[in-house]
Amino acid sequence: MSFSIPHEDYQWQKVSKIGLICWSAFFLFTIYRYQGGIYYLDAVHMVTHEAGHPLFSYLGETLGVWGGTLLELIIPAGLAISFAYRGQTYGTAFCSFMFFNAFYGIGTYMADARDHALPLVSLGVESDSDEIGHDWTYIFGKLGLLEHDRQIGHFTHWVAFLGCLSVIAWLFFRFRGSEA
Repeated sequence: MSFSIPHEDYQWQKVSKIGLICWSAFFLFTIYRYQGGIYYLDAVHMVTHEAGHPLFSYLGETLGVWGGTLLELIIPAGLAISFAYRGQTYGTAFCSFMFFNAFYGIGTYMADARDHALPLVSLGVESDSDEIGHDWTYIFGKLGLLEHDRQIGHFTHWVAFLGCLSVIAWLFFRFRGSEA
């Protein structure tokens, strides 16, 4: 069984100059806007993150906690693969960008595992309630990595930054291929 990207019946859509400029500007603006901390795309990621907890909770407590981060990454990755399989360049770029962009919020949340300075959100629980648990305090505590929360969080920010830049580079590569 072979799996080619895009599927053998499709070819990558060409990238126009205006498409390259607009998408690159959007991506770079989004990366730039993050430098101050939480920003508008976090709301998109938070919805899928919070939906992941009850969805994965049927598989046990540990996967219920991990489920937020898992779904936050699974959805854009799955969509990127779907677009790539059909050769849809802009859809693949956007969903790949959103995949890597999610790592900014994840890294911020990881780095907060000991401090608990971030306001937490949970389905059906008041935001100032003691019932809300911090996902990464639980996860890092179980893994024995709690004292490394900040280092892991900062590394995750670098993964986000480099991944987002690689999507922009891939668009430039597709654009150069479209000119030939």
